[in-house]
Amino acid sequence: MKLHKITENVLYIEDTTNIGIIKINESNDVLIVDSGSDNSKGRRIIKILKDNGYKIKYIINTHMHADHIGGNHFIQKHIPEVRIFALREELSMLEAPLYLPYFIYSGAYPLKDLRNKFLLAKPSKVTNIIEKEDTSIFIEENRIDLISLDGHTEFQKGILYENILFCGDALISEELLEKHKIPVNVNIKNAKETLLNLEETNFNFYLPSHGSLLNNIKYLAKLNYKRIVEIEEKILGFLDSEKTTEKIVSYLLYSYGLNITNATLYYLYNTTIMGFLSYLRDEKKIEPIIKNNSIFWKLK
Repeated sequence: MKLHKITENVLYIEDTTNIGIIKINESNDVLIVDSGSDNSKGRRIIKILKDNGYKIKYIINTHMHADHIGGNHFIQKHIPEVRIFALREELSMLEAPLYLPYFIYSGAYPLKDLRNKFLLAKPSKVTNIIEKEDTSIFIEENRIDLISLDGHTEFQKGILYENILFCGDALISEELLEKHKIPVNVNIKNAKETLLNLEETNFNFYLPSHGSLLNNIKYLAKLNYKRIVEIEEKILGFLDSEKTTEKIVSYLLYSYGLNITNATLYYLYNTTIMGFLSYLRDEKKIEPIIKNNSIFWKLK
């Protein structure tokens, strides 16, 4: 972990999940944007900020995935007065995070393999609820703007302050795109709209949660958008005959040279690909057929 200063009032901790830091007052109390994956991350965030004269007073999470909310529990336990902001729609995911592995596992009690720190954070208590229609919040008279970045998850939000956008997982770095091939998104239509909207923005700086600080996001947004379109085209090209969901998932993984060896990655990819199937059906490009006790997909 390394602390970087962007402006006098905006900093970030560089890590596997970048942590945004917004200075709230002259006493060096800060709002952190995301908290890492687990207790060890929470502990290190507290320490690095304390070593540099800062104290966490507020937390806001860009979205409810465990690698973004996992440090909340430790921070709240060791700084009980900390205030945690969350959208009403994400409340249950922070306070009862077992819902996320349930969600990944089609709503059933999740495999033990999915009850890991990558998917299952420890719970934290939300103290301040944000309504879906809110476009900003005020913290000690500081206006923090909330930018809708739906797609990677429903209700993901970017945190904008002093023309610097902490943009969560709305897009991933070129290196990670090359490594993972299929970026995780649950709502493909919204993910595409988010990327197109980001292309049109002109903020001073952008910090993806998994990537480097940028002063221009257009190239990376276009690259992520292009990959989504490419995946759509692969699915449509594969459906020259009826295929099951499992066949489509397997085909896409192999077509990108991926060899999945653990349940976490498999179900994350599976969820994303099912999101593509839902989207393509809504776009009236494919349709499902139930036969032989299986679901098949065909071109419409």
